[in-house]
Amino acid sequence: MCHVPALFNDDASISALLRHGYPLNEARNYGVVGCVELALPGKSFFSTDAALFNLPFCLELALNRGKRLKGGGRVGALTPPPESFAGIEDIIAAFRLQVFHMVDRFVNDIQVIERGNRDHHPTPFSSTLVDGCIESGKDTTAGGALYNSSGVQGVGVADTADSLAAIEHVVFRKRRYTLKEIVRAMRANFASEPVMCAELRSAPKYGNDLELPDGYAAEVVRIFHSALARHCNTRGGPYVPGFYSSTSHVGFGRYTGALPGGRLAGEPFSASLDPSHGRDRLGPTALLNSVSRIDSSLAPNGYALNLRFDPRTVSGDRGLAILSALMKGFFSSGGMEMQFNVLDPETLEEARRRPGLYPGLVVRVAGYCAYFDDLPDSVKSEIIARTRLELR
Repeated sequence: MCHVPALFNDDASISALLRHGYPLNEARNYGVVGCVELALPGKSFFSTDAALFNLPFCLELALNRGKRLKGGGRVGALTPPPESFAGIEDIIAAFRLQVFHMVDRFVNDIQVIERGNRDHHPTPFSSTLVDGCIESGKDTTAGGALYNSSGVQGVGVADTADSLAAIEHVVFRKRRYTLKEIVRAMRANFASEPVMCAELRSAPKYGNDLELPDGYAAEVVRIFHSALARHCNTRGGPYVPGFYSSTSHVGFGRYTGALPGGRLAGEPFSASLDPSHGRDRLGPTALLNSVSRIDSSLAPNGYALNLRFDPRTVSGDRGLAILSALMKGFFSSGGMEMQFNVLDPETLEEARRRPGLYPGLVVRVAGYCAYFDDLPDSVKSEIIARTRLELR
């Protein structure tokens, strides 16, 4: 009924750890914990799921002087009004400032939790199993492990990249609309601008092996990595990025306004490093080429890439050979992780209509697997809406 394997690239995983200062002999002994996160068994306390961060929201703030489109006080940094932006570089600068500002706020908040765990929720038994704790006399929550970091997941990479690509394509290249006009339409959720929304949706999108949006996806990852790298956690280790979303791409999307890529307010973001729903149109090879343009060494907390196949398209020796070639090509290009949902779409639809009919139906949501019946309706709908890839 379903198969949900996840595959990891040793070369990319080790390179990410080396880039962040871990010795080669330690990096080669990495293990995968949680969903897709990298850890050093017995020697590290990597708080790998410390928090999740809404990247498209920072673009919303950048286009509205640090405020939400729907009104209210300023929650971000004060950035210039959209009509003053002379080119895409000005928008990227404003977005970078918002990401840095919101990461600063986030660090202040999460360190309250870190200190609370240290002072009120120590873990003495597990600390005895981690090198460095007995020697230093410190609990893992106090920084006793040999290696410490806190992993923060960047959510909505594709949605942000698609929006930046749409602005450059529609506003600064084709000059179809001004940025001020687009922001005004976003504020009204494109209700009176269906043609504009359609043009923004048809702009180049991440997941189709196109340099414009893929380059912006890589830039969004670099900005987020740089923002986190400025801070240390309370255990003396770094904050490092990962790119998987659990179910937060649905929740974050629900509370984020319309975006310049044509996404409407409230719609789910892309899951993990996947393309936005339905925006990848050229098959799995193009999708994997897009993801491989992202520097995986900037994701020491790991990333997830979901590929959904119909069982009929991957059956037999031919299907296995093609899947194997896709994996080898992606990993040789620097990809870190890929995972498959091999599911009959009719079964998913029936399982949603008739809960309990398939109690053993398991799906990959982001980096983790779950029983389909246990998921909220919004997440079920998001999984069903994911692009069904075909092998030719």
